[in-house]
Amino acid sequence: MEGRAENPLRLKSVNHISLVCRSVEKSLDFYQKVLGFFSIRRPGSFDFDGAWLYNYGMGIHLLQSEDPDNMPKISQQINPKDNHISFQVRLSLSLSLFDSRGKKK
Repeated sequence: MEGRAENPLRLKSVNHISLVCRSVEKSLDFYQKVLGFFSIRRPGSFDFDGAWLYNYGMGIHLLQSEDPDNMPKISQQINPKDNHISFQVRLSLSLSLFDSRGKKK
């Protein structure tokens, strides 16, 4: 592929992503109960609220917003230009049991 960069750092995969959350507790509930991630220990030296999750070969670090009331409002419509993550899944009829926010219907 033309213009393809070399890989001098020998990158292999994404290790983790960090997400700033309005509520770490509500986010934990979603990532654990809906997406199947599990909590792992995070360094005790961190002096801010958060949680580390792992599954499927990747980590998600949830960070509590210092000012959750001033975070951008949650839209009911998906904007493909917003920051986001995407998971590849095997289609299952059980997905129809959840709404677009991952809540049981």
